[in-house]
Formats: sequence, structure tokens, C-alpha cells
Amino acid sequence: MTGILARLTWWQRVVLGLILAAGAAVLALDVLSAPSTYGAVGVLVCGLLPSAALFTRTLTTYAVAGVATASIAFTVVCAALLPGKLDNTFGFFELIGIACLSVRTLQAFGAWRATWLCALLGLAATVLPLRLDALEPGWMASMGVTIALVLAFVLLLGLVMRLHDRGRTDAFQLARQAQRLEYARDLHDFVAHHVTAIVVQAQAARFATGEGRLPDPAVLDKMLDGIERAGSQALTSMRGMVDVLRDGTAPTRPQQALSLMVNDLATSFAGAPVTTSVDPALASLDLPATTVDAARHVVQEALTNVLRHATRVTGVRISARTDGKELEISVTNDGQAGGTSLPRGGFGLVGLAERVESAGGSLRAGPTSRGWAVTALLPSSAA
Repeated sequence: MTGILARLTWWQRVVLGLILAAGAAVLALDVLSAPSTYGAVGVLVCGLLPSAALFTRTLTTYAVAGVATASIAFTVVCAALLPGKLDNTFGFFELIGIACLSVRTLQAFGAWRATWLCALLGLAATVLPLRLDALEPGWMASMGVTIALVLAFVLLLGLVMRLHDRGRTDAFQLARQAQRLEYARDLHDFVAHHVTAIVVQAQAARFATGEGRLPDPAVLDKMLDGIERAGSQALTSMRGMVDVLRDGTAPTRPQQALSLMVNDLATSFAGAPVTTSVDPALASLDLPATTVDAARHVVQEALTNVLRHATRVTGVRISARTDGKELEISVTNDGQAGGTSLPRGGFGLVGLAERVESAGGSLRAGPTSRGWAVTALLPSSAA
């Protein structure tokens, strides 16, 4: 009872109190209408048992089976052993309690256990008219059928509520899975991109100083500047990721033109020289934010893979063009398989394909006659 009340608002508690008061009045009428003390005690006990089971924090099989067994046993005693049967009512409050308990049983247990428990509760409810005295057999059969139909309708409502709860649970699990995948993709993006840039430039600095001669100060300053910028970007991305995990709201990234985004990523690339080719027609298109974001991740992931998995790269080319309906963005390099000694994750292209598909596009990646290419087709309009 305490666990249920703790989850209710004040007006829900008021409504529950009114329902309980009305139920107590009905139960009192049931008890007072019993012709004998034995019958009054039986009606009282069998009426209170379903309510006690309903308000338990965790419903158990033994509680449900005990309620049904006690009700059936009292009905048998009234029908066969009790000297004076009940006069006016067979236990209306008890019938309501059994119906409510059947609904909760459907929600609390698995299919097979709920089936036989509800069948036992249904039997207890349909035999309630046997407690009455001087009732014609025809009326007794009609009352039993009526109770069975009402209980069947209540069980149908319980099944609808069970399906509704299951749908909400499935939707919650799907939302959590989608959120986990989004976090995994974001985590991979900034770790793979920024940290790879740091490692590659640090390796280049060590190689330049490993032969016992000092490198050109300008070259060394450029390497250290690249490491510093990559580290700052990694910290910024990590801070944004922590904010998302703590607050549950994704940070808003300002909308950036596609050409500027491509130039920024090409300029900050720590590997081979990058050339860009952006279709001038894209400047007049109002690209969706999801398309620009997916294109940015395509370019970023492709450039990161060049650092991680390719050797003898002399040049990288980023191209973006449109036919008015779709945006095609491609990153190609002329390297060979190899790369740094960084561990291979294996989830970069998988997460990238998920991002592109969520934006309504498609991704293909594979070797070319001279190197490797990553190409994405993305919608150029919100429609």
C-alpha cells in the first residue's frame, strides 16, 4: 500500500480514497446481509483478500492463487455445508476485487502463468451465485454466464493495457538503443579524428628528431601547433559529450555552409595535401541541416581513415556536386593499405553508414584503381 501511494499525486489519492470508501460501504452491506455469523465472516474475509493482494508492492503467484482458492472454498462451504446460505448478495465487492486482480495478474506475469491464474480467478467469480439461497437453477445459470461475460470483457481490457505497456516498453528500449548508438558514433568521431591527428603529428615530430638532427623550427612549430589544435578540439568535443550525458540535451551546432565546412576540414588535415572541388550550384541550395551534418561526418571519417589505414598517400581529393535532387560528396586518396600503428576499431564505416542512412542517403566505400574512395549520396532538399 505504501509503495502505491508514494507514486500517486494528491488528486489520485483523493479519488482512491473515495473508491475505497464506496467499496467499504458495499462490503459492509454484503456482511450485514449475511444471515449467519459464519457467512458474514466468510464474506468479509473473501472480500478483503483481493484488495490486500491488489495493494501489495509485488504481486506473487501464491497471493493470486490463495485469493481464488479461498473464494472457491467459501463458495463450496456455502453451497454444501453452511446451514443458512446468503440471502441478498453473493459478495459484490469480492467480484469487483477479483476482476481488478485479474487485470493486474495479466500485467504482472508472463503469458502461461497469467493464463492459469486468470482461469482460476474466473472460476472463483463464475461460481459466486452458488452462495445464494432459494435461487432457481435458471437464474443461477444466467448469473454465472453474465459474470463470465463481464469478466471476459474486463480481461480484454487487461490485455489491451498489457499490450499498451509492452508497446511503451519496446519504444523506450528502442529509444535507448538509438541513443546509445548516437553516443557511440559521437564518441568514435571525436576520439578517432582528433586523437588520430595528435598521434600522427607526434609520430612525425619523433621521426623528424629521431635521426639526431634538429628539424626546421618552422616545421616543428607547425607540428606542435597541429597537436595543440587537435587536443583543444578533442577537449571541446569531450566537454560537449559530457554535457549531453549529464543534461540529456544535445548541443546545438551552428549551421555552416558546405563549402566552408569542406575547406575547414581540408585545412586542418594533418596528412597529405588536400584538394577540394565544390560545385558552385551548391551555394544557391538551402541544404537540410541533417545533410550538412552527415556530409561533415563523411569527410571527417574519410580523412581520419586516410591517417589510420593508408600509406604512401601523395594527395587527397574532396569533391561535392549536385544534380538538383541529391548531393554527392566523395573523398578519395591514392594511398595503399597500411597506416599507423593505432588499434583498429572496425566501427567507423558502420557508424558512418548509420548516420548517412538516418539522413535519407546512402554510402559506399571501397578501393579504386589508385587508392580508396568514400562516397555518400544525400538529399539536397528537406522533401
